Amino acid sequence: MLFDLFPGKGDRLFSNRRTPMLLIEEDSSGVRHDMLLACCDPWLYRHYGCAEGHANCRDNFLAALAVIGIETTHVPNPLNLWMNIPVSENRKIALEPPMSKPGDFVVLRALIDCILVFSACPMDVIPINGPDRTPKPVHYAKLA
Repeated sequence: MLFDLFPGKGDRLFSNRRTPMLLIEEDSSGVRHDMLLACCDPWLYRHYGCAEGHANCRDNFLAALAVIGIETTHVPNPLNLWMNIPVSENRKIALEPPMSKPGDFVVLRALIDCILVFSACPMDVIPINGPDRTPKPVHYAKLA
């Protein structure tokens, strides 16, 4: 069985117990979505020399779960939608500005009851959110 390194339309996303959780039903962007990098966290921003308390996806994830009464320190590997992490022929990865455009969207269908946490990446140190290094707003909607 083969799986894509970069998921796209028609691909299923699995739990760590191999249970199909989500299906990517639509993807208007036509770009790669990263599953290689861990989410940003306080340690990454400390590495970049940022002040303590810089917004990060790990803390966003933990805070979102705390709002619904779930306390944890475990943060699973993310699906980094629209994050441009090309892999070169010599197996090196790069952190590049996004190739997606405003208005691009992804439709995910839950295949099981699950909690989906969505964090707009707050990275403003490297150009992963664009050459201006400005995090972009992202919106979600729950469909029927």
